[in-house]
Amino acid sequence: MPNGAAPPQTIGEPTEPAAIWNDTSIGYRWGSDFHYPGIKSSVVQNIGYLTTIGGFRFGSYAFNVDYLVSNAANPESGGPQSGGAQEVYSVGRVQFSAGKIFGHYLGYGPIRDYGLTIGYEFGVKNDAYSERARMLVVGPTVEFAVPRGYWNLTAGLRTESNHNGIMGTDVHFHTAWHLESSWLYPFRAGPVPLVFRGFASVTGPKGRDGFGVETTTEFLTRMSLLADIGSFAGHPRVVYAGIGYEYWYHMYGTPTHAAPGTITSVPMFQAEIHF
Repeated sequence: MPNGAAPPQTIGEPTEPAAIWNDTSIGYRWGSDFHYPGIKSSVVQNIGYLTTIGGFRFGSYAFNVDYLVSNAANPESGGPQSGGAQEVYSVGRVQFSAGKIFGHYLGYGPIRDYGLTIGYEFGVKNDAYSERARMLVVGPTVEFAVPRGYWNLTAGLRTESNHNGIMGTDVHFHTAWHLESSWLYPFRAGPVPLVFRGFASVTGPKGRDGFGVETTTEFLTRMSLLADIGSFAGHPRVVYAGIGYEYWYHMYGTPTHAAPGTITSVPMFQAEIHF
C-alpha cells in the first residue's frame, strides 16, 4: 500500500481468529530520477507520507496520504522561474473479509481468505496541468496463504476523472479493468530484521485523455526493503530505514510515442517511524 489492496484479514495460522489491529506511521522518501509526461528532464522529489493500516470486525483497511515536492524541473504553475510543484495524493482501500463476515476460516489450499475491496484515489497538484484526480476501485480479492506476512490480489474495475489545466477542460475517462496486488514479507539477514513490501497495479486503456490521445495499459509498482533499526536500540518495529524502488510504465496511461517522460524507474531512500 498505497495503490494496492488492503492488508490481510487474518494473521498467523488458519485456525486463529481474525485480528483487530492498527499500525500508523509517518515516512519520508527521496529520489532524483522521477519523470512526468511532457517533461524531458529528471525530477528530484522529496515525499512525506502518513499511513494507517489495520483490521476491524468485518475486514481491513489501508489509508495513505503523500505530500510530494518536486524541484524546478517540474515547476509549479507560472513557469520555470517558479518553485517546484507540490502534490497531495491520497489512496484508501477497505477490504471486506468473507472469513470475518461468516465467522470461520474459509480458505482452501493456497488461498487463505476471500473478500471484496472498495477504494478511492484523490490527488491535486499545482503545476500547469493542475491535476484533480478522482478514482474509485472495486473488485473481488483473494488473500494467499503465505507462511509469513501477506500477499493479496484484487481484480476489478476503476473509474477516473481528472482536470487538464493546459487545455482548460475536465476529463471523464471510460471505466477500465484494473488489477492490483500488495505484499509484505518479514525476514532476517543475520542479526538484522528486514521487511520487504510493496504493491503493483495494472490498469487497462480508459479512452482519450485531455489532449485527445488514446490511452494505453498502465503499469505501476513500488517496493521497499527496510531494516528495523529501532530493534538495535530496544524498540523493535518502531524505526525503519532502507531503500525503495518505483517503476511506472505508460504513466497516466500515456503511450511512449505521445510524450516524453512516460516511464519512471527510480531508486529511493526511505525511512519510517511507527506509532
